Amino acid sequence: MAVCSKTDLPLAWTVETAKDNETRSVAPLLDRLHALGIDPETCAMDKGYDTAPAYDACAERGVLPVIPLRQTPAVKRGDDKPPVCEHGEWRFAGADRKRNACKWRCPTGECKPASAWIKADRLHPLIPRETLRWKGIYRRRASVERAFGRLKNEWALAPLRVRRIERVQLHADLTILAQLSSARVRSDDALLAA
Repeated sequence: MAVCSKTDLPLAWTVETAKDNETRSVAPLLDRLHALGIDPETCAMDKGYDTAPAYDACAERGVLPVIPLRQTPAVKRGDDKPPVCEHGEWRFAGADRKRNACKWRCPTGECKPASAWIKADRLHPLIPRETLRWKGIYRRRASVERAFGRLKNEWALAPLRVRRIERVQLHADLTILAQLSSARVRSDDALLAA
């Protein structure tokens, strides 16, 4: 489910069986958002989405992924760390989306060259994990968990009493549409009261 981090409301969703891998739903959800006229700048996902297909789906659609790393062999070796020189760990100095790379600088500027561009990939995203911006965006990912919690607990999506994927899809669609309709009525009432 794609959720707005400001309103905690679902924007796009899909229902799959438990055996399906959720990382396959990243591209269709981003495409559905685009079809609705919503073009997110960033997309915060949990560690389960730390796979090449999820990063590729985001990159193909111009969305910056904000995903924590799984402990893969490359991460255990420290391949995800910023460059280091005799003066210490290099500092992030900006990103260029056209180049698809991040610039890193020597902490003292004494090295020659004093900065280097590192191509963006899973280990070195355009929004580095060490930055406050990354941490702030990832913190807002909790809106997805709140949205799921509300749907399950307040909107009775959790006690499924239907079988088969088509019926579960219909049940989820109607539940989410009821939630969105209720939110629309509340916002209209707030506008009238103002």
